[in-house]
Amino acid sequence: MNVQPLFASSVFSISASCEVYQVLSYDYVDLNGVYQELLNNQIEFQKEVKKLRLNMAEFLAAENVYINDQRVDQRILHMDIGLRGSADVPYFQWVIHFQGTPSPGENSLKSDVETEIAEYDIEVLYLFPQGTQILDVITPMENEVRGSLLLVWARKGDTVGGHEEVRFRFPHALK
Repeated sequence: MNVQPLFASSVFSISASCEVYQVLSYDYVDLNGVYQELLNNQIEFQKEVKKLRLNMAEFLAAENVYINDQRVDQRILHMDIGLRGSADVPYFQWVIHFQGTPSPGENSLKSDVETEIAEYDIEVLYLFPQGTQILDVITPMENEVRGSLLLVWARKGDTVGGHEEVRFRFPHALK
């Protein structure tokens, strides 16, 4: 298949109980229309969804993610393939869930993955409960804190991965 990665985005929604939902999307360029054809063949479509779901599950199992220094298991709740407004721009999307135990004071979300060079632009948004104080961000990517939102991004050719960490305090812990 001549399908090239174009863009990746991820949104993490983190609750005060340290329950995390992640929506992870990858956009591709598919000039041969492979995925448009696939969407018209339900049997082949289901096979591809299953394959991509299993591939992501293997990747997640190898990734070390911690909430407050306790490793968490990431579970895929949903996987889908679609077209992003054009027959030559398919997307893959996963909904991932994991749960940690909150600390009454400072909390952390950490991951350790292989360091690599981004083959496409990447944008990540962390949504914390209103009033959460983001204390520190460790990542090789660019980032910006806007209140209880954390934006992280990299452009094609930037270094990504390695040790990443966000330290934060929920609003109820600020009193």
